[in-house]
Amino acid sequence: MRTQLKKERTLSALLDAGMTGLRQIEVASPFSGYSSGRLFGTYWSSCLSSDMSKLVKEGVAIDRRLDPYTNQSGNKSNFKRYRLQDRNAARQALKLLNLYRKKRGRAPLSESLANELLAQFQEAGLGADEG
Repeated sequence: MRTQLKKERTLSALLDAGMTGLRQIEVASPFSGYSSGRLFGTYWSSCLSSDMSKLVKEGVAIDRRLDPYTNQSGNKSNFKRYRLQDRNAARQALKLLNLYRKKRGRAPLSESLANELLAQFQEAGLGADEG
């Protein structure tokens, strides 16, 4: 059985993170990275923006927003936070994830897990406070 593609791990992390999404500072350390509780171990990336661009090219709608960050010394900077745009984007991501799993000889995610992941996302067209 082949190992997971980076795109597969990226999709898994985005689905698991839900509307909170991911930012570079959270996934940059190979020792901490983003830890998924449901799909896999730890997601690590040295260039999250490139990972997101690759998914956009495959038709996944990614929302990008500036997210202020203050380090322990009080220095401030902005990172981009990436998340799946809405439930339609989450469905597309799930479809792509299951396609990659199938190519590796793995079963698709269970229906119950898929529904749990999709439920985190608002329906398309609803504002953040409406979904």
